[in-house]
Amino acid sequence: MSEQEKLNQDGAQEQAKQTKPAKAEKTKADKPKAAKEKKPGFFKRLGRFFRDLKAELKKVAWPSGSDTMKKTGIVVVCVIIVGVIVWIFDGIASSVIDALLSLFGS
Repeated sequence: MSEQEKLNQDGAQEQAKQTKPAKAEKTKADKPKAAKEKKPGFFKRLGRFFRDLKAELKKVAWPSGSDTMKKTGIVVVCVIIVGVIVWIFDGIASSVIDALLSLFGS
């Protein structure tokens, strides 16, 4: 490094040291201000929550009634199909267990 670059770095480090206390003084000055400002009361926060909730629900893309009925029908049919499959496997498992018990049972 050249001497000029070293001098520039030293000067930058000195400036950084000088600016750090200034930032610390600002944070000390902000603390009493922050202590005075308390968070809003319970009912104000509750009211803000419901206002935000209402605003978010307005953004929702609600499905139409016919779309909801179609999807509900698909779910009901799938549940019935899975129920029948479980019922068949349960019957097969019961038959196998009964056969094994009658074969090896007393």
